[in-house]
Amino acid sequence: MSMRKLIELDGEYGGWLEIDQVKLKRVANEFKIWLLTVEPNNDPFGFIKYDLPMVEAALNGSLKLPYKGGRPHTRELGEGLLPIDYREISAPFYNTIRGALDAPPEVILKDGKYYAWCEFEDLPQPA
Repeated sequence: MSMRKLIELDGEYGGWLEIDQVKLKRVANEFKIWLLTVEPNNDPFGFIKYDLPMVEAALNGSLKLPYKGGRPHTRELGEGLLPIDYREISAPFYNTIRGALDAPPEVILKDGKYYAWCEFEDLPQPA
């Protein structure tokens, strides 16, 4: 289930300035589960050193959002050196914390600021 919200954008073509907290928790937990399967003694890319602290900061609310810093392993990603499963599990997390847009939104200009409608995930309702 989702709910539609009018969210401010970081400029006309920028990312979301508000992060979907339900989605963030979901993708961060999925990524954390994957990271915890990495063998610490066999982690040549430093997933545990670089990614896990960011995931934990996102989960405990100490990561400033939207995140404007760089993504770990940028060079390795660009060179295609990272495992496909890492790319698949990490992309939703990093895109979410950055406020990345899935597609160009229909921008609404209001009081000199840019907004667009966004579908936010909703908490599951009790049965």
